Amino acid sequence: MSLDLVRVPGRELHVGDTLERAQEIWRDHDDLGLPWHYFAKQTGSLDLVIPDLEVQRSPVTWAELASVAPELVTRYRGEDEGDDFPADHLLWEEATGAATLLAEQHGLALRIPTEFEWERIARGDDDRRFPWGEEFDPECANLIEAGIGAPERVGQRPAGASQHGVLDLIGNIDEWTSSVYAPLPEAHWTVPLTETWAADTHGTRGGSFSHHRDLALSRRRHGLYRPWDGAGFRLVVSHA
Repeated sequence: MSLDLVRVPGRELHVGDTLERAQEIWRDHDDLGLPWHYFAKQTGSLDLVIPDLEVQRSPVTWAELASVAPELVTRYRGEDEGDDFPADHLLWEEATGAATLLAEQHGLALRIPTEFEWERIARGDDDRRFPWGEEFDPECANLIEAGIGAPERVGQRPAGASQHGVLDLIGNIDEWTSSVYAPLPEAHWTVPLTETWAADTHGTRGGSFSHHRDLALSRRRHGLYRPWDGAGFRLVVSHA
């Protein structure tokens, strides 16, 4: 089974928001009743160099996972989900183990992306607010606002593609990253050093069909807070 990889060129990336900007984004979502600390961890400042990447166009599907870890498919796949649905509900250790096996299968240095590699992919070259542009569109992602209430096949929402053609970054399934949560340098004083309420120390990005539109934001930092949900993953290869 071949992999559909998309080339995303490297770039310098400034990560983080000012306090004023983070509070503005919080107010933009006040109808959702979300607490300030959800958005506070976007405060701070960090400059990174993201390498050239080859990115899996869509998250790993059940069919792809079955080729290396069929026991996980048996354990987690929903009755109504076909081979071309994204693999979901995986613990971080299960996702990273499967990523290693897929790397061996394809003979490539495939791995789960870091939190800010994922963000670079979503923000594009023009630092877009959402992977598809500047305005939220419920048709672009399988979030609560889309009204589906369940996973769907990968690649069903081409209008939600990133600038470089990466699909399903937002919604459908939450995606694991390889980054352990930590506050950004110069983060607001309310940002915790650790999220003791998280089910895992590693961050996730993009949200799932059971999350609201705030997780559609390309810069929105997130984690796994409902351990029974687990998450899915996509693979990248970096080129220095």
